[in-house]
Amino acid sequence: MSAAQTPIAIAGSGCVLASGWGVDAFWTAACESRSGIKPLRSLQFHSERVTAFGQIHYDDHQRSRQDLAQNLQRYCTPAVIWGVSAVRQALADADLTPGADGLTYGLYCCQGGYTHPSLASYGELLHECRQGEGADMHLLARRILQERAQDPFLVLKGLSNILLGVTSLALKLECECNAYMQGVSGNLAALREACAALQSGRIDVAIIVGAGSELDALALSALVQAGTISADGSETLRAFDAQGTGGIAGEGAAALVLRRREDLGDEPQVCLQTMTAHVSIEALNLPDQPTDLLVCTGTGTPDKDRHLSHVLGRTGGAHITSGVPVTGLLSAAPSLADLILARCALLAQRVPPIAGLSQPVAAHLPFVMGAPYSTTLTDCLVLNRDDNGFSACYQLKYSEQANNA
Repeated sequence: MSAAQTPIAIAGSGCVLASGWGVDAFWTAACESRSGIKPLRSLQFHSERVTAFGQIHYDDHQRSRQDLAQNLQRYCTPAVIWGVSAVRQALADADLTPGADGLTYGLYCCQGGYTHPSLASYGELLHECRQGEGADMHLLARRILQERAQDPFLVLKGLSNILLGVTSLALKLECECNAYMQGVSGNLAALREACAALQSGRIDVAIIVGAGSELDALALSALVQAGTISADGSETLRAFDAQGTGGIAGEGAAALVLRRREDLGDEPQVCLQTMTAHVSIEALNLPDQPTDLLVCTGTGTPDKDRHLSHVLGRTGGAHITSGVPVTGLLSAAPSLADLILARCALLAQRVPPIAGLSQPVAAHLPFVMGAPYSTTLTDCLVLNRDDNGFSACYQLKYSEQANNA
């Protein structure tokens, strides 16, 4: 996206995260340095090594269910329900009603986790068919094939585009749509396609949503093997802290509604200026000018965060913060959640602290600690990195009037 193109504004946002239901809950938790990471609780498995998780609270899940018809919930994993709820929040924030406003929509979905049948879906049935040290395979076959003991919608729940399908049905959308996979690369692809569709005039409104969960024994084991999360029983994610003990996974959903800035009024807006990406964060093309605010995904692992800090030093960021200690590491919406945090900061002209940070891995960098910091904010960079090294950078600008975007 170049400066010559029509600016694209973030007109609305919504989320269901470990911090709570809604953007206000996320923003309040960030400003209060209150982490949503809690001791891991699951009815399907127990772990003595992975003991913490950024888990959606039961009440927040029940509130999200109110945003989706009961007959559609049978096809859904919990993450899909959170995704639909996040989209409805974002549309309400943007004061939009699909089908009743005469606008053309586009839907771009990123899905994390649940792309394979969950081990938990078989656990209860295998326990029932236990025989000595093994399983009664004849009983297992009869229960599945003849008595249909397994969830009949298991295959649907495992589809990589089920979030897109259910969201379309829930909102009665008949529009341009695409489904993407998880992580920083998936979020980037969705945002790029959404902005291109808005720039070309194909659509008037773009909905981007990411939803997923890694609350599964196999998924968490894979994250441990990859070195993404801690397996030493740690219950605190300390991003950019020398005392950090590793990452902690989280779950949830985040959604953005994008519109052309010229289609909105003169009220203050946060606009996407540029998007860049590279397979190596060291080679990422960063803006030449210093920025007022830098929102970055920390890892919680000191060596990785020291390496990341070398890149942060190149940005000239006046203030650095991170939302990861509040939510945990998100599989489906890492960039979307950070963009929501950045938008909140720019609109409030306030920088939330990095929760739990006391001994920065790079003392010379302006990490915000302890309490929120009120200041004048115009420009912001959101910097994200997947554990495989793929990185993306988003440049945001706060504009009080349309001609200032």
